[in-house]
Formats: sequence, C-alpha cells, structure tokens
Amino acid sequence: MEGKETEGMLKMTTDKRQQKRSRSDREEERDRLSELPDCVVLHIMEFMDTKYAVQTCVLSKRWKDLWKRLTYLGFNTTLFKNVVKFNKFVSRVLSGRDGSVSLLNLEFTCRGMAEPKLFNRLMKYAVLHNVQQFTVSLNLSFRQSFEFRPYIFSCESLTFLKLSFNSFDTSIVALPGSLNMPALKSLQLEAVSFTARDNDYAEPFSTCNVLNTLILDGCSLHKDAKFLSISNSSLSSLTISGSFEGGAYKIALSTPNLSSLTVTGHNNHTISSACNLSFLEEVTIDTLGYTLFPNTDLLIISWLQVLTNVKILRLYSGTLLTILRDISNPVSVSTQPPCFVQLKSLILANQPSADISFEQLKRAVEYLLQNSPQRRID
Repeated sequence: MEGKETEGMLKMTTDKRQQKRSRSDREEERDRLSELPDCVVLHIMEFMDTKYAVQTCVLSKRWKDLWKRLTYLGFNTTLFKNVVKFNKFVSRVLSGRDGSVSLLNLEFTCRGMAEPKLFNRLMKYAVLHNVQQFTVSLNLSFRQSFEFRPYIFSCESLTFLKLSFNSFDTSIVALPGSLNMPALKSLQLEAVSFTARDNDYAEPFSTCNVLNTLILDGCSLHKDAKFLSISNSSLSSLTISGSFEGGAYKIALSTPNLSSLTVTGHNNHTISSACNLSFLEEVTIDTLGYTLFPNTDLLIISWLQVLTNVKILRLYSGTLLTILRDISNPVSVSTQPPCFVQLKSLILANQPSADISFEQLKRAVEYLLQNSPQRRID
C-alpha cells in the first residue's frame, strides 16, 4: 500500500514538472514583439535603416503594411549592391508609403553617382509631408553638372537641415538668393554656392527667423557675387570652415546675438561686422590662412580686431605662427594690436604639426594681450 502511494506521489510530481516545463516552453515560444501595440513597434522600427524596416513586411499579415506608417526614413547606398538597386528601392518606398502620415526625419546618403531626378523627387516629397529634419550626403565629385531644384528651401516645417556635397566644383549646387524656412533652427551646408540677389551681396539667411546654429563648410559664392552677408538677429553659433575649392571672399556679419564663432580650415575670407558682437562668449581659430592668397596681409589679426568683445579666445599653434609672421611684416608697424576689452581667458592649443617654441609662444601672447585689461592664459 505504501509503495502505491509513493508511486502516485512521484507520478503527480512528474506531471507537475512536465506542466511547468510545457508552460515555460510556451512562454519562450510567445511572439512578444507582435503583442506590442503598433505605435511601440513603429518606434522600434525607426531605429532601423529603412531597407530592414521594409523587409519586416514578410513576417505576417499584420506586418505587411506597418512600415508604410514610418515617420523616419533612412536611405544609404552602402546597404545595396549598386546604385541602380538603391534608386529603385527609394522610388518604391516613396510610392508605397502612407501619404497621410507626416515625415519627421529623412536621411539620404548616396556614395555613388547620385541621380538628380530621384534626389529632387525626394526633396519635394519631404516638403509635401512636413519634414522636420532632413540630412543629405551626396558624392558629386565626378559630375560636371547636377540639376538641383531647391524645393527644400521653401519648407515651412523644417527645423534641422544638413546638406553635404562632396564635390571639386562647389558651383554645381547653387542655393537660391533667399532661404524661406521660418522654423529652421540648425543649418549645415557643405560645398554649396550662394547666389547674389540685387547687388554683389549674397544674403541667404535673413529670412530664417529662428535660426540658432549655422555651419558653413567649404562654401563659395556663385558667379557675380562678391560678398556673403550673414545677417540674422537670432543666430547664436557660427562655424566657418574654408577650403581650396571654396576660394576667398568677403564675409559681413550682422549677428548681434552671436555667442560662439569657430573659424577653421584653409580660410582666406576677410571678416567685418556691422555690430559690436557684445554677446560673443567664445571664439576658436584653427587655421593657417594665406594658403591660396599669400598677398593677403594681417588676415587673422584683422579678424581679431572685429572680435574684441570675446570673453574666451582659443587659438591653435598653427594660427599663432601665422600671427608671428604677420607681426614681423613691416605692414604691421602701422597696425594696432587688438584690444580685448572683455577677455577672461586665452586658451592656447598645441598642434604636433606646428613647431612652435616657448619664446615664439611668449612673443605671440605678449602681442595679443598688450592692449587687454585682463590677462589670463590657459
């Protein structure tokens, strides 16, 4: 009798263990992702490149059309065997996507030969679907022309725009005389050219009423333009990076609320200002200058004379060597050193490529600070 009871208890224990295992197996086999609501699944899909997000349509009937409601689209040629397949994929996505859903973020990276017709269609689609962030990177190095239609520069919903073109000829992409983007807060432009309006001045940014950050990298002036006027009362941060292809031209600042200015690259632009830049907190200069135009005298010193209200000035050693060469020039005898009336800190950043001695460093610092009331060096 006791043996039968023991056998029964063992059987009950075994059954319970099997039930637990089967429940555990069922738990592991559950498709937890499909149990999530559509809004959560779509949010997860928007961390994926669009190619992989679209491929989820084969999973089940529920997933078939889910990708069509994505608010982020990211296209990158590196994920495709050739540009032809990439172009076809982009066209199919734009045709198949749910047009009633706003497009918040669009990224387009084409390393091969970019197709102008497709790119212009992409810009037009973005504008019509209220895009807020638009990032473009195109290789135009082997093109002699590119039909660029500036749909994006009339987009009222756009808050962030980055246009980066790899090109030996910056005139291929010419921007309109005025950029009508009332919601734009951040703008990054690489290897584009600015068009003059009624005179020699190109003044593209004055209608961007809430623009806060502007980055210009290797940009040029188109045809007859001689001056770039950066006129914007809301602009706080400005970066100007020069290049061989961009050439040299005059830049006129009308930016009363500018707080940060960075000048880098092969920069041969003369800089003037229509205001005293009284809110200028920090200036960084990392450029040798004179690379293309060796007859331009005292260029960096002339910049500093415009930026005398700066509080924190950061200069790289290559820049200091250029300043030393300038003050050894007979022309500098009749030129007053800059007077930094609000300077709190001068930061000197060393570069291994610039061989500068302590004596040279000391001489440059003495020159820069001789008219400044406060002297602190980091």
